[in-house]
Amino acid sequence: MMRRLPWVLLLLLFVGCPAVADTLYVSPMPIVKGRSALVKACLKGQPKAVAANFLGQDIPLHKGAGGCYYGPAAVPLRAKGNSAPMRIMADGRQATAAKIKIIPGKYGVRRLTVSKKFDTMTDEQWRQYQHDQALITAAFDKYTPERHWSGPFIRPVPGEVVSQFGRRSIVNGQEKSPHGGVDLRGDVGVPIEAPADGLVVILLDHYFGGKTLVVDHGQGIVTCYLHLSKALVKQGQYVRKGDIIAEVGASGRVTGPHLHYGVVINGVKTDPLVWQDVSGRLAKALEGK
Repeated sequence: MMRRLPWVLLLLLFVGCPAVADTLYVSPMPIVKGRSALVKACLKGQPKAVAANFLGQDIPLHKGAGGCYYGPAAVPLRAKGNSAPMRIMADGRQATAAKIKIIPGKYGVRRLTVSKKFDTMTDEQWRQYQHDQALITAAFDKYTPERHWSGPFIRPVPGEVVSQFGRRSIVNGQEKSPHGGVDLRGDVGVPIEAPADGLVVILLDHYFGGKTLVVDHGQGIVTCYLHLSKALVKQGQYVRKGDIIAEVGASGRVTGPHLHYGVVINGVKTDPLVWQDVSGRLAKALEGK
């Protein structure tokens, strides 16, 4: 029996391809909403700047194995429709394009009962919340050209998943935003490892997230850690994969101690566990291993 190829060669959106055509591959395909995929573009010539335009994102691609260009794409949980065009731009001109199929994920629902104090905010708490959210959003949206990380991302704590990414969240009977990370089991004080090299860019006490830490790994990849009992690093500090950066806690709006671990790719919250696999394949392509 023939093995299924790991890449899907996409049908190009133009007719009359030359004998040696620019080609676009995406894996896995289709892309599930809330998940990431690896983009590979093999182009004629030697363009200096290559990017994928997808769902309003401009995703820089970087040269790697076979002289092709690679990068990650992520589909928002609330993306509309069942397909979207991806255009590969080389030095500002479209080299190739394809229609990418996207499908909804089956994430389920979680119902939580937390302290009633989180149902309302004072004016001062609201102002602080908006300030903190603005800082976090800016960190998620910032694109750092340098790639700090190498090799696949690792899990920050070994605990089992107690609430998966993407679940609809009903808190004290009211629907809130879908779960933007994965909750990993851990008692208060369990050490949290950096999943990859990066720079600590946010360290604050968030109204809902409790003690919160954000790390920028470069090239559009950012991770966050919520509900900490203690941070063991400082803002502006560079951390290495495997460094102990914090301890599990139960701060903020929680039902018990755990680590909320989030991954953001080019400003899009995505399933951290899927990213572990994609990051390994992307690193292999970029590092030629």
